[in-house]
Amino acid sequence: MPGLLSFHAHPDDEVISTGGVLAHYSRIGEQVVVVTATDGAEGEIHNYDDPDSLKPQLAEMRALEIAAALSVLGVKHHEFLGYRDSGMMGTEANNHPNAFWRADFTEATKRLVGLIRKYQPEVMTVYDPFGGYGHPDHINVHRVGVAAFFGARDLGWFPLEDGEEYWAPAKLYWTTWGRERTRKLFKYWADEEDSKLEGTETPEDADVAEMTVEADDAEYLWRSQRGFPDEEISAVVDVSDFVSLKTEALKAHRTQIPQDWLLFRVPEDERHEVYGSETFVRVFSSVDSPLPESDLFSGLR
Repeated sequence: MPGLLSFHAHPDDEVISTGGVLAHYSRIGEQVVVVTATDGAEGEIHNYDDPDSLKPQLAEMRALEIAAALSVLGVKHHEFLGYRDSGMMGTEANNHPNAFWRADFTEATKRLVGLIRKYQPEVMTVYDPFGGYGHPDHINVHRVGVAAFFGARDLGWFPLEDGEEYWAPAKLYWTTWGRERTRKLFKYWADEEDSKLEGTETPEDADVAEMTVEADDAEYLWRSQRGFPDEEISAVVDVSDFVSLKTEALKAHRTQIPQDWLLFRVPEDERHEVYGSETFVRVFSSVDSPLPESDLFSGLR
């Protein structure tokens, strides 16, 4: 049954960038498949009193969390690609022999090609070339995802295995946050930092607070320039009906998402403005569909 295959780096990424789309297409009867490249074994552990004691079992915990999150979104099909979380760029975890960042490129692509042929999606989503924010696993999702999208149709590089059928997905998108939507989100980060100035009583305190805010302003400026240029966004999907589900699914990722996380700081009555839509860059389509699009299946239904 053709549908959507959404490729992500770690448990929780599927909700952050595509949670609304996953819920939307699941609800209207499309087959929705999430493929997660890594086990999520690196990173901080939130919402537990003794996080260090949980580190050895973090991968197992995150597997349970993504199962719960996808259940909230209505997604019935999930696969791990089978690699270890590579951690942030330049960390020791990058050198782990099973890290996705160190994966043999052809082997990783072959694994995803196998899942494409298994589920036969018409539409695929991967990340943009920078992976959204430069995480090595996100960058590799882009590389491997794009290669598998086109590699699935290349029987020279990837001949059919026993039981496989030839399949060529019709549409490929990069999932990305547009710059304007990113600015809306980080407005709430800036508001919180501005509040640090309140209550300063001495000149010394005020000077320190002013220095902090100046540094934070520079950080905010950098953050506000993040995101894909809006003029290059080619598909905007309205997922405002699924904002509450997306929030619930985020909370299912308990180890990864702190209670005061940035998205949770957005007032409930304003969340539809910040993550009531999800944005994509269409990079390939074998069917006619005028841009901009409001439906990833435009031209197919």
